Amino acid sequence: MGLVYNIPLFSILLVVVSGVCIPLFRNGKHVIRFVQIVQLLVGAGSLFLMVGLSSLNESFTYQLGHVPAPWGNELRAGPLEGLLSFVFSLVMLLAFSGSRESLISDIKPHRLGNYCLLMQLLYGTLLAMIYTDDLFTAYVFVEVAAVTACVLVSAKESGRSIVSAIRYLMFNCLGSGLFLLGIAILYVLTGHLLFSSLQQAVEQYLLSGSSKLPLIVSALLMTLGLSIKSAQFPFHAWLPDAHASATTTSSAILSGLLLKGYLIILMKLMVCIFGPFVMVSSYLCDLLLLLGLAGMLFASVAALRQEEVKRMIAYSSSAQISYIFLSLGLGSQLGLLAACFQMIVHALTKSMIFLGAGAMINGVHGHYWGQLRGAARKVPLGGIAFTVGGLSLCGIPLLAGFSAKYCIALAALDADWQMAPALFGLAASSVLNAMYYIPAILVIWGRTKPNQEEEWKPISIGLEQKFALSFLLFCNLYLGMRFGLVRDLIEQGIYRFGSFG
Repeated sequence: MGLVYNIPLFSILLVVVSGVCIPLFRNGKHVIRFVQIVQLLVGAGSLFLMVGLSSLNESFTYQLGHVPAPWGNELRAGPLEGLLSFVFSLVMLLAFSGSRESLISDIKPHRLGNYCLLMQLLYGTLLAMIYTDDLFTAYVFVEVAAVTACVLVSAKESGRSIVSAIRYLMFNCLGSGLFLLGIAILYVLTGHLLFSSLQQAVEQYLLSGSSKLPLIVSALLMTLGLSIKSAQFPFHAWLPDAHASATTTSSAILSGLLLKGYLIILMKLMVCIFGPFVMVSSYLCDLLLLLGLAGMLFASVAALRQEEVKRMIAYSSSAQISYIFLSLGLGSQLGLLAACFQMIVHALTKSMIFLGAGAMINGVHGHYWGQLRGAARKVPLGGIAFTVGGLSLCGIPLLAGFSAKYCIALAALDADWQMAPALFGLAASSVLNAMYYIPAILVIWGRTKPNQEEEWKPISIGLEQKFALSFLLFCNLYLGMRFGLVRDLIEQGIYRFGSFG
């Protein structure tokens, strides 16, 4: 099992080195194939890591450069990190496979290599966010991810995409500033940056009887900074335009993965540094709960008013991210488990919805619901993926979204005063989700005008696209009907990850 302990570092290095090698390719299609092979290898390694550590029931830290704390840097891996790395790799691979044809048509041929290079850089930063055990290193990769994502948003090189990228950059700069300021205050108080050392230093600081205010301010600044970056209400204004103007591949990955990377860092702050005492005594858990409830409702109401497909899906993403904030706001081990499960479900489901919508948009060459009437009849598999994904997020039983809501409800029932508002938010949000997804599903399966029937006959999509959509459908059904195995794996990972609540 010695190989297992090298997988986190090798995965990050493989992705980064593959990005450096991309300029050696002249053919854009070969570049995409090369990127897919790397993603497949990293995904297989992550699966091996997850299974190996789960069977051994252990986690480990990997010291970089053989330099001990507090100056050294470390990676940390356990069953939960292996699972998240595997899911992220899977979504990256399926996003590229499911939108390969549209990617080639959306990006200029001489820019395709640069696009894939940036996507690999983003992929490497996400893996680093999962595995890093150092707070400042986390900040560095958060910044790299933000800048990379801005360029990916503007990849179409249209006026709208460039404006959206500038807005995206402005919000992310604000979030980065708050996050860095919080790190600086924490470093002044403790003198440490490694998560394990920080946890001990924070405990000693609290026992010393010093004022808790600087520590609370640090936690608040970092929480707000990551909330802005993860498009949590009311900091979500940049998200709809960014997703609506980006390529289908970018939308699927930015919504399905990038937002989760920031939330992984937030979870590490809560569990590995501040712990339940600081989070509860500083009312940060209450803040997360409030942000989650508000986002679930207001983002869903905003989605009701959207006429453009991707904008509606983007507002839906903001609402679904709020479920994670709500779960973290419960301040319990069950809440942390529900947040992790929702993270995985949303990553797979939202990517499937974007890929399904992208297939229909390319099939009928329209971005608005009025133009997409009957689009599912022309691209049946894309319509099925969008339909199953939408119903899943509405909480229909036997689908992954229902399992995620069930885990959140269990965590809410175990809470104190948070139980009533959390359950109300879940119910109200599910109804609102149905109010915009079900009409959208009826539109895409509706009949077209008689003079359009001949024009809207079903079209064939690529084999890779069929496989990606079919596999995502399988994942959604599996997580809906057999979610116990994944939930047990998350629970084991959380136990190794740290105690909370």
